[in-house]
Amino acid sequence: MDMPSTRLSLRPLIRSTGRMLNTMDSQDKRRVLVLLPFPPRLDAIHGGARVTAQLIAGLASQHTVAILYRRGFEEQPAEPFFYERCDLVDEIARDWTGRSPGQRLIRNTRLLMSLFKPRPMWVTDWANERFLERVRTVAQQWQPEIVQLDHQVMGQYLPALSAVQAPRVLTIHEPGERMAPFLKGLPLEVARLIHRLDRSTWQRFEPRIIRKVQAVVTFTDQDKKALEVYRTPTPIWKIPFGTTIPEDPLNPLGLPPLCLLFVGNFIHSPNIDAAIRLAHRIFPSLQKHFPELELYIVGDQPPPELKQITNNHIVVTGRVPDLDPYLDRAALFVAPIRKGGGMRVKVLQALAAGKAVVASHLAAEGLDVTDGDQISIADSDQELAERMVQLLANPAERAAQAQRARAWACANLGWEKSIAAYEGLYSNLIAESHCSGGSA
Repeated sequence: MDMPSTRLSLRPLIRSTGRMLNTMDSQDKRRVLVLLPFPPRLDAIHGGARVTAQLIAGLASQHTVAILYRRGFEEQPAEPFFYERCDLVDEIARDWTGRSPGQRLIRNTRLLMSLFKPRPMWVTDWANERFLERVRTVAQQWQPEIVQLDHQVMGQYLPALSAVQAPRVLTIHEPGERMAPFLKGLPLEVARLIHRLDRSTWQRFEPRIIRKVQAVVTFTDQDKKALEVYRTPTPIWKIPFGTTIPEDPLNPLGLPPLCLLFVGNFIHSPNIDAAIRLAHRIFPSLQKHFPELELYIVGDQPPPELKQITNNHIVVTGRVPDLDPYLDRAALFVAPIRKGGGMRVKVLQALAAGKAVVASHLAAEGLDVTDGDQISIADSDQELAERMVQLLANPAERAAQAQRARAWACANLGWEKSIAAYEGLYSNLIAESHCSGGSA
């Protein structure tokens, strides 16, 4: 199975932003400097990194964009598309900590010590003087009109922007209080203690960097409310992200035998929780009604506790090069998420592909959808199972929901609305900056 082509995947986005570009006045074009914690790639294992790549692709079709990003030892660099379309793309590697027990111990000790500074562990792990100096140099030489920082962790590089007057925009994918534990594989009680300490450091770090930017962008009302608790003067904008809409829908009913599909990046612990919940507590009750039912759990880096549940009816694939064959085959896309925050990229993709979706309220967060219309929403194990049984037993109802999901996605999930909202934000901030004498 071949990897999907980046250029092909971007075609719908480029077409739509191209139409917007034709209506733009040349004076509306901005110089946008983007700071990223991950390489911008459409096949990134992080859902947030993928939608960020799509957003920047849309912005680069309309504006002059420069990108500085961090890259891990095993991560691929930015897509060639960005080198072709952007004025500047540069990376600074993240420190390679190794995999031996001794190397992991050194790294974890450094991260744990940061909690007493206090400083979030993720911020400490992504700290780098070379990146700080590169941001300072590019900002001074390139003179952006807007600086966009993706994720709170990039807020530690705000001091490098002291010589430029461009307004700063911080995109927060998930507030600190809703984040999953940063360190994995620790004993349960130890993990809970460390996570509580880490959350307390976010409660200090997060409002401090919010006060240093001119606007914050979140994706959902719930995340916006979580940040408003800090009572900072910085305006918080809710701008839900979009997704690229495939030209044709997938099979609305799926292919025999009946199967469910769960997709998630298993570096993110809420996905592990949801997958295990689905396999152990929901799927067995479904098999009483549909003995031949299958469950596919797809995603990068499944932990041992997930791999060991594989049997004749449950398949844990790990990362796959192309999700479409699994989506096409699935009778239902399911997302019983009960932890974390932000929007769920894979739910958007399933709706856009024209699949029937059963999800928790948390998994549908940020989507203006109606339960029973474009999506089926429930929270308890029993309610989720009942909604799945109902749709599996009624192909016509399942197909109708899938078609409504696709129609809603086409009308609401394209990138045009999100990019237009960023356009409005940029214009407001630049106008305010000019009125105040240009001080950011």
